[in-house]
Amino acid sequence: MPPPLILVTNDDGIDAPGIRALEQSLAPLGRIRTAAPLAEQSASSRRITLRRPIRYVDLGDGRYGIDGTPCDCVMMAVTLLLDQRPSLVVSGINPGPNLGENIYYSGTVAAAAEGAKYGIPSMAVSVDARRDIDYGAAARIAAAIVSRTLAGGLAPGVALNVNVPAGRIAGVAVTRQCGKISRNLMVETRDPWNRAYYWMHEDVPLWEAEEGSDYAAVREGRVSVTPLRFEMTAEAELDGLRREFRDFDPNGC
Repeated sequence: MPPPLILVTNDDGIDAPGIRALEQSLAPLGRIRTAAPLAEQSASSRRITLRRPIRYVDLGDGRYGIDGTPCDCVMMAVTLLLDQRPSLVVSGINPGPNLGENIYYSGTVAAAAEGAKYGIPSMAVSVDARRDIDYGAAARIAAAIVSRTLAGGLAPGVALNVNVPAGRIAGVAVTRQCGKISRNLMVETRDPWNRAYYWMHEDVPLWEAEEGSDYAAVREGRVSVTPLRFEMTAEAELDGLRREFRDFDPNGC
């Protein structure tokens, strides 16, 4: 049986240290192909490029730099660049966690979501640190989870969101996405002409994270593994809305 093909991507750029660590850790598990943005695309969410051409650079050794978003990268790899369908898509390793509501904005998670859209088991990996990052520890954990996922698979349309604590790791927890606890802050400062401009900041009171959530696991020093599904129909509301609109005549409005 041929080795599995693993597509590696990220939102930090093709030369980011996190993606290099991920490539090295996954190399023993299969054939690695990398398609990642040429420039940083953090917080790009599910954005795709529509109004300009997309170009790629073949960097050799199965690595492609793409002038686009993380979703562009996965889409181009799956439909154009790869010689076969990937067995797995792995996005990361992101410097900084992707937890709670930040999942909606994350380019790292978006790349995994794009893989899941194609029915490919997918995973996003982030580490809860922004400086002096030990990518090696996160990469080893990512490789162990990838090995299990290759063996056991995932349900169609599901991606795993993996967040690795910094420092000593106390264990692993399978979690749910935390409800909103972060507080968005717009911090005003002044330019040399005394004109106001703003930086967006975030305050996260971790003590408010609900038990069993991704934030709570990382707070406790455990690796958080959250299964995400991106089909967003509110199933519980369907029957009530059908009754509500049973007699609705759009032509009589």
